[in-house]
Amino acid sequence: SGVIAQGPKVKEAEEKLAEYCGTKYAVLLNSGTAGLHTALHVLGIGKDDEVITTPFTFIATANTILMQGAKPVFADVDANTFNIDPKSIKEKITKKTKAIITVDLYGHLCDYNQINKIAKDNKLFVVEDACQAIGAEFNGKKAGTFGDIGVFSFYATKNITCGEGGAIVTNNRDYADK
Repeated sequence: SGVIAQGPKVKEAEEKLAEYCGTKYAVLLNSGTAGLHTALHVLGIGKDDEVITTPFTFIATANTILMQGAKPVFADVDANTFNIDPKSIKEKITKKTKAIITVDLYGHLCDYNQINKIAKDNKLFVVEDACQAIGAEFNGKKAGTFGDIGVFSFYATKNITCGEGGAIVTNNRDYADK
């Protein structure tokens, strides 16, 4: 098309990504880091809020929390999967907790049955850092679709790459519009 940013090819890619993931919306960004930051911003995470996440991840997961003025709270990992441990998430929740960022480490999905129950019971958002997991599935559902917003990276070291780039996926139109 001759258009490098936005334009018809970006729209087409967003539509195809949403269809592939099984979500209503996908929004392309310049990186997975930008996706995580955008997700937290869209969800209204801000100063003095707490976001529970895993310490076993790339620094961008915690940095994006700090970029919003919020505090990262690190939950332990499960010794068998190295993913965030739902029991530890429960122990870390306070009145200031607003969200959980999971990390689908090396394509291995977190225990979303437990995590989403914890989130629902405590009125918390779930942001799925699926930067390393595009295409991974559990019970016919793809990575990026288990939380309120899923985030992917297309950096050079990821399993689908274009050198740089990222995306968020969601079924919530307001989040996609923001």
